[in-house]
Amino acid sequence: IRAMDLRKAIAMSLDECHIALREAYADLTDEQFHAYPIAGRHNIATVVMHVLQQHDEFCGTLHEHLCRPVTAFVTHERRFRLWGLPVEELPRAGQPFPAVAEVLAGHDALHAALVEGLGAAGEDLLVNTEFERWPRLVDIYFRALWHGQAHVRQIWLLRGVMGLAAKFAEQHYA
Repeated sequence: IRAMDLRKAIAMSLDECHIALREAYADLTDEQFHAYPIAGRHNIATVVMHVLQQHDEFCGTLHEHLCRPVTAFVTHERRFRLWGLPVEELPRAGQPFPAVAEVLAGHDALHAALVEGLGAAGEDLLVNTEFERWPRLVDIYFRALWHGQAHVRQIWLLRGVMGLAAKFAEQHYA
């Protein structure tokens, strides 16, 4: 077994998560991206925006600790938080959603910023336990990545319901 440092492990997980997420929606039309294939459930656009918004918040947290400007790479909307929102505030059919091309642009910029931030963060910063909101920055990365991968499976389920799962995701390793 090869030895691997913490940043390399996070980088591999980050690449895997973002590649898998991108593959799950990049080839969809805006109509497919916005469709509600299961009544009373989320659409693919909502799930993707939920994941990207969370990753963007964590990217901002990392950049704060690196003393860099915090920039939002995706549009943040309360309705994409999902957890704890009253039912009437959750996204629903008939509401406007961002276009696939717009989301892809934000996704790519966010991924680049996360990779850059990870490269700039020393291992001491990643495992520092003195942060108020999170025990360690490494926890930010891994929680966001596990959360994102869980939602990738949800997107493929929705694609399957829509008959769009012929091109099922592959595993990619950095």
